[in-house]
Amino acid sequence: MIFITIDDFYAKASTCSTMSRQEEIECAKQMKGGDLLARERLIQSYLPMMAGHIKHAKPHLQNLGLVLYYQQALEKAVDTFDFLQDSEPFSHRLSWCFRQALVKYIVRYSDE
Repeated sequence: MIFITIDDFYAKASTCSTMSRQEEIECAKQMKGGDLLARERLIQSYLPMMAGHIKHAKPHLQNLGLVLYYQQALEKAVDTFDFLQDSEPFSHRLSWCFRQALVKYIVRYSDE
């Protein structure tokens, strides 16, 4: 997805619906078979969670740069997480990835 402003991101994220655990498993199976649309559906289903994390950041940090860092963290988490294994929930792993992305963003742009 392409976002023009932070408000555009929030608007698009609010239109995305979350998936059930069973839907996640089905998308993961399709992803293993090379289905890029299944990967995209998984990513889009977690945009509302991503928006929630960004809204909790300090107001001066809420910009498209932070959205990009979070989006990269989301994509990497989707690509590396084994949805077919019953270990930790993906949302726990993703929250951890988002916190890391926020710290990296702050360290990178704290001088500006």
